[in-house]
Amino acid sequence: MGKKISGIEVSKILYEELRNYLLTRESPIHVVDISIGDDFGGQMYSKMKQKKISKETGIDFDSIHFTGINKDKLESYLEKLSKDPEITGIMLQLPLPGTLKDYEREILDKISPTKDVDGLTTSSIGKLVLGEDTLIPCTPKGIETLLHAYDVPLEGKKVAIINRSNIVGKPLAHLMLQNNATPIICHSKTRDLKEVTRESDIVVAALNKQEAITADFIKEGAVVIDVGVHRNEEGKTVGDVDFASVYEKSSLITPPTGGVGPMTICMLAYNSAKSVYGKEVDEVLQQGIEKAKVLTR
Repeated sequence: MGKKISGIEVSKILYEELRNYLLTRESPIHVVDISIGDDFGGQMYSKMKQKKISKETGIDFDSIHFTGINKDKLESYLEKLSKDPEITGIMLQLPLPGTLKDYEREILDKISPTKDVDGLTTSSIGKLVLGEDTLIPCTPKGIETLLHAYDVPLEGKKVAIINRSNIVGKPLAHLMLQNNATPIICHSKTRDLKEVTRESDIVVAALNKQEAITADFIKEGAVVIDVGVHRNEEGKTVGDVDFASVYEKSSLITPPTGGVGPMTICMLAYNSAKSVYGKEVDEVLQQGIEKAKVLTR
């Protein structure tokens, strides 16, 4: 097994497992993904999610874009979708533009928790914190799934998470706790960040700073997960981790592309199925992880 962690290869196996499962079920899955504003990258990401999930699983996945919409109309639209029996999943692309961002929590909570395929409503996050069954934010779930697929032991391990957002850092910390790991949430105000990461068995970099994590942040043999995506001056895609230097010290590492990103979309597909079929979808995911372990050994 090489050092590179491939989200592309793992997600292929997981998609196949989910697709085969859904062929045995009859209830339709219909997800609506909403984006707002003129963020070109966000619109492209929405279309990519739609294409990938529809192709790999057959899930009916619609991307709806508003160039502009006010708070009242957006909340009314989310409530309408939540009450529509033909809509099984709803997601709202973040961050919200303009003044809508000031009401992000209030707006998100207009989504029915049972249809919250992004796992970002107060109800979903609260259940995660309490260790109850819920829909989990896709990037943290994708990271956890990658670590399991590569048979990375988590119990008792120190996990430095350089992010404290509601989308990545906080939910990932709770997932690590559920795996009996010891998560340490780091952020822009953390003193001696380098000292924290050097003592960690696993480092998750999501600080949105191009190639900020260099080899001197990492202890020998650590597992490194890079969530960041940037385009450098040469037009090359890079991450929050200086891949070339960190590669030599790590035991496993995600590349700037093909690592966490594909897993985030894959977990959205699983959440979309779970919103309809419940906990049995977790068993499908576990079966897929076991099959992926054969590939990654």
